[in-house]
Amino acid sequence: MKIDEFFRTYVEPFETCDYHWEQDKGFIVWRLGTGLNIELLHIRAFAVRKGYGRYLVYRMLEALQRSPPYYSIFGFTRLSNTRAASFYSSLGFNLQHIQGLYRDGATVMFWQSYDELMKQKEIYEDSIRGKALPVFIE
Repeated sequence: MKIDEFFRTYVEPFETCDYHWEQDKGFIVWRLGTGLNIELLHIRAFAVRKGYGRYLVYRMLEALQRSPPYYSIFGFTRLSNTRAASFYSSLGFNLQHIQGLYRDGATVMFWQSYDELMKQKEIYEDSIRGKALPVFIE
């Protein structure tokens, strides 16, 4: 293997992060990991309980549609951050407790398949589209 092939295959794909930023809503940062998995690195909604976190995750999923396939999306949060765990669970992520990952406390790994998150996104967006109910005339 030559050095340029080494960099192209094993270094360059993992050198950069991608992100979505909106001044009034917040930001989300992610990167490609090994095995076609996406690691969610940071997410911050500038206001809580307004749906901005969900909105940011869905913008990430839309951005990822440009170059699929991906296997899963995962990330980590501290076990003590129950609000974050609840948020990820509400989006359809699985939660797994991990001991010893962070020096200052237990960790929760959140993960879900890319395809399942896309299905959950579609279900959610269909539910808020305000589709008119059929009118029955007797």
